[in-house]
Amino acid sequence: MKKEEKIIAPRTGEAFKVARGEKLKVIDLEGRQVADLLAFSYKDSREMLSTGATIDSNGALYLAQGNFLYSNQYNPLLELIEDTVGAHDLLHPPCSPAMYRAQYGLAEDHRSCYENFRLALSRFGFDESLVPNPFNIFMNTKIYPDGKVEVMEPLSGPGDYVVFEAAMDLIAAVTACAVEESPCNAYRCGPVKVEITN
Repeated sequence: MKKEEKIIAPRTGEAFKVARGEKLKVIDLEGRQVADLLAFSYKDSREMLSTGATIDSNGALYLAQGNFLYSNQYNPLLELIEDTVGAHDLLHPPCSPAMYRAQYGLAEDHRSCYENFRLALSRFGFDESLVPNPFNIFMNTKIYPDGKVEVMEPLSGPGDYVVFEAAMDLIAAVTACAVEESPCNAYRCGPVKVEITN
């Protein structure tokens, strides 16, 4: 049964409570749009998604169906139970004002996943120090044999999705990534949809 449903507008973010056993579905509505995902223990926000612990625990740079996202305490947070794309990213930080300045020379205000996470999580009393590296859903990162990394256009098409099942009571935050300056979102930004079901 559907508990909550929200369309996240381009370049914005939202946060949600997800109870243990509930499913979190993230849908790319128009295609080729990255959705950054964070998760925190509902009981203790100091326990949060760790991409490093996730890579370590799964023994892989890529998340596959049946794998978990892990916390900084090495506890399972979310299990990936459905995935229509299979290309996501555990390496990159959320886009931020600092990134736009350093990589694109943009000094003016620019919406960012970092700021959108801060805003969405502030509704649950979180502070800005609680923005770790996210799991970047649909972000297509190519890793070359020499160790170089390249962000390619996402492989997701309209209606592609991932579904996670919560392994504990969580606060989850999702952004519709704000990068228009690179192939990350195919040089444009679109909406994503989040559904929480029992």
